[in-house]
Amino acid sequence: MFVNTATFEIEKAYEERLVKKREEDKEKLAEAKGLISFECWKRENTGTVEFVYVSKWESQADFKAWISREDHVNEHKEMNKKRKENPQLEQVKMKKTLRAYELYDSSEE
Repeated sequence: MFVNTATFEIEKAYEERLVKKREEDKEKLAEAKGLISFECWKRENTGTVEFVYVSKWESQADFKAWISREDHVNEHKEMNKKRKENPQLEQVKMKKTLRAYELYDSSEE
């Protein structure tokens, strides 16, 4: 089993962006091959809010296939293109932290 966490931290004023992203991602994940479960955790801080996606997969290969799919890659390319073409647009700072884990069972050693 493979577990991935993605933490997104953003100013509270822009929280709605993460709410919208979560709904879109949840819908898309319903089609993911090898997905065991998906949860979204939320924590409010003084001036920011964090959303933590926790997804469990049959294998790391299933997760990699999911994030390597064409629409996901193109989404990131489009975001980067827009930032380069319109540097004057308001840039919302979002901190993103990714972590990955493999199931550990000490009885297997």
